[in-house]
Amino acid sequence: MKRSAHPRTTPDGFEPGASVQRGASDDMLARLAPTTYDEGARTVDAIFSTGARVRRWGIFEELAISADAIDIRRVEQGQVRLLDTHDSSSIDKVLGVVTSARVTNGQLVGSIRFSDTEAGRRAEAMVASGDLVGISVGYRVTTWTLTAVENNQEIWRADRWELLEVSLVAIPADPGAMVRNESTDPSRASAHIEESDDMRRNVTPATPTVAPLAAPSPAPAPEVRAVPAAPAAPSIEDAVRAERARVAEITTIGRAHGMADAAVTAAINAGTSIDAFRGIVLDDLAARSERTTIVNAHIGRSAENPEVRGPLLREALVARMQESSGQRSTPSDAARQYMGHSLSEMAAVAINARSMPRTARERIEVFERAFHTTSDFPIIFSGAINARLEARYVIAEPTYRRLARQQNFNDFRPHDVIRPGDFPTLLPLSQAGEIQYGTFGEKKESVIVVPYGIAINFTRQMLVNDNLGAIDEVISNQGTMVAQFEDTTFFAMKAVNSGAGPTLLEDSTAVFHTNHGNLAASVAAINVTSVSLGRAALRKQKSLGGQPIDQAPRILLVGPDKEGEAEQFTAPLQATQQSNVSIFSGKLETVVSNKITGNAWELYVDPTFGANWQWGLLDGYTAPRIRVDEPFGIQGLAVSVEHDFGCGAVDFRRGYRNTGA
Repeated sequence: MKRSAHPRTTPDGFEPGASVQRGASDDMLARLAPTTYDEGARTVDAIFSTGARVRRWGIFEELAISADAIDIRRVEQGQVRLLDTHDSSSIDKVLGVVTSARVTNGQLVGSIRFSDTEAGRRAEAMVASGDLVGISVGYRVTTWTLTAVENNQEIWRADRWELLEVSLVAIPADPGAMVRNESTDPSRASAHIEESDDMRRNVTPATPTVAPLAAPSPAPAPEVRAVPAAPAAPSIEDAVRAERARVAEITTIGRAHGMADAAVTAAINAGTSIDAFRGIVLDDLAARSERTTIVNAHIGRSAENPEVRGPLLREALVARMQESSGQRSTPSDAARQYMGHSLSEMAAVAINARSMPRTARERIEVFERAFHTTSDFPIIFSGAINARLEARYVIAEPTYRRLARQQNFNDFRPHDVIRPGDFPTLLPLSQAGEIQYGTFGEKKESVIVVPYGIAINFTRQMLVNDNLGAIDEVISNQGTMVAQFEDTTFFAMKAVNSGAGPTLLEDSTAVFHTNHGNLAASVAAINVTSVSLGRAALRKQKSLGGQPIDQAPRILLVGPDKEGEAEQFTAPLQATQQSNVSIFSGKLETVVSNKITGNAWELYVDPTFGANWQWGLLDGYTAPRIRVDEPFGIQGLAVSVEHDFGCGAVDFRRGYRNTGA
């Protein structure tokens, strides 16, 4: 149950929460910068509830405010969150946490700490500036008491209730619930309460008169009645159940007919009946249908047009494959109409079949027609599985990409990789003010992209049984396989010449060589002395223009046999003895590849600033691709996975190698 921040008009014209929408007290609620706000701690004190009377379900409700009445154990356990307008549907709606709560002077007050999230910081800024001060509580009532009847309206008091959450709201139902100042002017507070009472009297049909249960009113029986508390209690429970049923039914109807979540929430908060909501749904469906008709008429296309239908079928198929793998999908409203279609039914739509296939034979015939005719279903199907293949390939992170830079290739010919030297240094001007021309050298290496491929098969059973989960699993495995293939290809290229790497065109010497100053003269384990020598060698490397590169290593590359030694060396640990301190702790990142054997280890600078290795794909492609090779037949559907990948050595100055001990 909530003290709602969304007031709704009841049949008698009473608007809960409307007491804050008036001029004289606006200065009370819209005060600037509450003085209890602590910018450093990101906290603010607030009045959670004053127990003010609120209209609900045809009755008036009050909250008892006392230490005995309110259960705040959830606050003590750190389980009471600050929400955005009672919305608990997502963690994004959590704005902070209630750190304390207590009863003081007939009010439930406490402290709030804002979350260090975008939503939390936004709410904190609005509270700090005074733009948002309204507070509302969410709670569960365990004991109700009927206290009085006013003009045939029952007054119920929650004598025992549990605090579940606190919300920041634009318009609180309890006019006294707000963020606090440390010192409040009693006269202002009294004036505010009197104004609230005046407002209630203005919106209530007549001046309220309390009829105590123990003392019947002297007025005639039809006007005032004595109501025993015990028999009346079930009516509250019935009302709660009815409200829950209304909310559940409206939510179910709205989602089933594609209503926006905001529209469903608005109807719930407005107290809309189920019958009235059905009318709203019909109006919304009619409006959407009219908009669709107008748009189609305007652009001269309809859902029967393959240019429109094809992308929608593809989108729905991708979404269904995601869901079959347990992932969440968010198809567009236009594509959602095909989400309930099986694969064979999508094929039937693509070929404009007059009816949906019902038997296994009809499904097979639909597939044969879809793949043998000029329909766009092969394009739809291959587009969907390519989207899933690319998604899985992209998230795979092969080790070699930590060491190499990407540069794509225009075609399959060998590509010269130009490495310009340093920009020439500044030279003094001549006496005549003439600027002298400098020169810079350049070197080139050659790298080639190679086409690769493999054929796979989707069986007839997988397609006819609409087993999208199995199809998606095959595609996902292919995406991972291609990434691992790239990794294997790269390290095979790198391992030539007994691990020294390919021969460079620059000087006809392997990448790692003593002539390059990047190969250790003697083998050594990973320790401060040996790694320091490698770091010094990298800093001493010179560019093509003869200028010192002066770059420190960032990556320590090892194989599985040296993984533990490398991690111990690079871990940011505090040693108890000065002699055990590693000066490289936290400065080097350990990268492990199972393609490296033995004790060898290598150092590399950050590839962002230069690399010894380059990799790339054929220009225009960002992932492997699937092509339908043969139409649907007796044995199923044969497809091929194709990929164009290249890698090679382009420099020697960005790495250092020690064969290890």
